[in-house]
Amino acid sequence: MSFLNTNFSATVGARLTQKGRDAISKGNFVISYFAVGDSEYNYSGITTQSVYAPFDKDVNVKYPLWYTNSGSTLYGVPVQSSFLQPCRNVMDPDSGWTVNVVWDQKPIGLPTNSRALTGYTSNVHTGTKEFLGYNSSLGQTQNTGTTIVNTMNEIVTITPEEQKCIALLHYTQSGITADPYRFFKYDDYISTQITGNTSPNPNSLSDKDYFKVTIPTLMYHRNHSSSAGATFYMSGTTKQMVSNYHSRFTIDYRDLVDGTGTTANRVGKIFYNHKTIVFDDEEIVAALDVNSKRNYTLTAPKVNAVVTNSPLTDLTTGKTIYVTYMVSNGTGSTLNGLPCNYFMKVTGQTIPHSIAVKFNSNDFTNLNNGYTANKFHILAQIVNNGTKPNPESWKLMDYTTDNGTSFTSHLSTGYTYTITQAAYNTAINFVLSDYVTGTDYTSTSVTPYFGNQRTFPGNVSVVRSTDIAEMVFNANLPTGKFVTSQNPTKAGNPRITEVALLNSNKEALAFGKLVTPLERTGSQVIQVKIDF
Repeated sequence: MSFLNTNFSATVGARLTQKGRDAISKGNFVISYFAVGDSEYNYSGITTQSVYAPFDKDVNVKYPLWYTNSGSTLYGVPVQSSFLQPCRNVMDPDSGWTVNVVWDQKPIGLPTNSRALTGYTSNVHTGTKEFLGYNSSLGQTQNTGTTIVNTMNEIVTITPEEQKCIALLHYTQSGITADPYRFFKYDDYISTQITGNTSPNPNSLSDKDYFKVTIPTLMYHRNHSSSAGATFYMSGTTKQMVSNYHSRFTIDYRDLVDGTGTTANRVGKIFYNHKTIVFDDEEIVAALDVNSKRNYTLTAPKVNAVVTNSPLTDLTTGKTIYVTYMVSNGTGSTLNGLPCNYFMKVTGQTIPHSIAVKFNSNDFTNLNNGYTANKFHILAQIVNNGTKPNPESWKLMDYTTDNGTSFTSHLSTGYTYTITQAAYNTAINFVLSDYVTGTDYTSTSVTPYFGNQRTFPGNVSVVRSTDIAEMVFNANLPTGKFVTSQNPTKAGNPRITEVALLNSNKEALAFGKLVTPLERTGSQVIQVKIDF
């Protein structure tokens, strides 16, 4: 008994011939034989010689080597196997990334006569929002809620039903646009595997270390730094979303996080097989929408019910209060940005309570440094349990000065504000255009508007991969076989320059050339690969 030598003497990438493609189209692509030859070698003494690239028409071996010395046959029988070969390359950080901010609820403070959600140009992707599990808790396991971290470092879950918006980062398939089916032939994905020595990654790095999403102009509140710029990374753990209605439907993803250590916060998901990065942290999403008029994020306050002498009596059982806040630089022509896009909520209790809105110190390092504000407001809205807040029904309460102290001092040291019934009664209706100017929110034609597609205002570094299905045939050349050349210039050991894979009629279905002619000696194996 003999074993096939897997220590390959040469590996050849074969090209399908015209007959090979015809055989595939008819469903009878069957390799029965192989032949090797020295057709492109001149034994006259010149050792360095070049060979043609393989052709796909009228191809076979001009000077095949005889299998035996007696010249009884030219052919051997290959051993077949198949596998997926990842083809990987580092993507230019500045190449082709687009961001779509998808709103399926209007931003806070927009009136009824503002542009309909159907006029938000990125809302063509609301189906993608549903597909990825950001709309309904019933649709899937895992991915049943977005987690954020509030000012006290407590985890708060935002249900899919409450997820107002997401930001989709994606790149398009490049190549021959004249072929509408090319996308399905050569699909690629964001790699999560070891990169190896693919430049510029050193061998010690994996793709999750190399993966970076950088927004250089973003003043990110969790950085606790007055400088702009935030970088986000890929977590090292693969998770899976499974359809609740078809268990065979799964989507693998990894978390998008704001650091590389154990204290990193998740801010989104990387659906790497769909080459899509999702920011689901709604503050980052707001900053990515150009019409929010701000390039900073605001922290999520801790909001809870507390016992006081002045309870919020409107908040009874069966009711929920939603709370957020805003910093502003006056009104009218003094431009500022969208209120905090985190909506905290508390359900009513049997005994009326006031609502505490607490901020920790060091969460507003950019205040009056990276962005300017001289007013501080808390916004609230009481609704029936299970009802979403209405964008045009928010109450605005002025807390610029509380207990005789300016909000700038309170927010720099940490402070708890209280919403009482008296404060809620004197609140005014919040209208976004009173505080964010420069855009006509009621116009149906003005641009830019919320949800417009834009070029991503940052850099994305990823490793792109494509799984190429390879059919592999091993051509075994035992000792003493395939050593008889028919080349008229033959002298000494043959130099193999080509391999043909043949059907049962000895017609070449695939043909490969060796870049460097291989001297025929001893027991050898030539590995022939065909890519699909």
